[in-house]
Amino acid sequence: MRNPVQRLANILAMFLLCIAAVPLASSGRIFAAGENLGKWVESTAGRWESLPERHVGATDNGISLEATLSPGTGVSYRLVGRWAPAPAALRLAVDNVNAGENDYLPGQAIFPASVTFVFGDDSLKLGVKKRIGLFFKRLWYGFTPSGIRLTYAWGNGLPVGSMYRLWDEETVFVVAGPEEAGKTISSTRRLDDDFSAAYGRPPKGPVTEVRVSARRPSREKGPAHVSVTVRFPAESPQEGAK
Repeated sequence: MRNPVQRLANILAMFLLCIAAVPLASSGRIFAAGENLGKWVESTAGRWESLPERHVGATDNGISLEATLSPGTGVSYRLVGRWAPAPAALRLAVDNVNAGENDYLPGQAIFPASVTFVFGDDSLKLGVKKRIGLFFKRLWYGFTPSGIRLTYAWGNGLPVGSMYRLWDEETVFVVAGPEEAGKTISSTRRLDDDFSAAYGRPPKGPVTEVRVSARRPSREKGPAHVSVTVRFPAESPQEGAK
């Protein structure tokens, strides 16, 4: 029987080799107040992508992005905080989807536009073995925020209205697809209702992070023009006071 210490050393060595083989993701940039993005942090959306031509600005309760995505470019914005799962207003426009992607596979589900709400205090009971397996998958595909996530995406081929688990703790809602290319899609989502529909119970805690992403894989042909606007909560405090 192999020495348990040697076995543990071999596992650790393989783990370190895996880390060394994966390129580091680009570090995020916190925009200065003069750039009107508050505490939103910008980064490339994938390890091998560069930033696209873009224009972005923050509102009192959200963010607005306009980008021209050449193949191999992508951008992501994230904001950390604690908010009640109030309704969120989304407006997305895409003129070209990522035709070569499989929306069902974590390594290939690259959406031209998506918005993710993270419930960092929530989780599923997956067991130690599955958690370890997920860790190594994310080591390869890229780490995601801890907690349960609701992602609203412009899909690449799935029927509009689809709801499915991309990861155990991430549910995707397809709000538009190829047939809507060139249109602007507006939707107000009740996050607590969508959470209950996806996981059979209300969330245990608040939304702890909001992410906005736009991506165009290098193997796609031609650019994609993308517009994403998020208002969360949908009604700003100033509007609610009127």
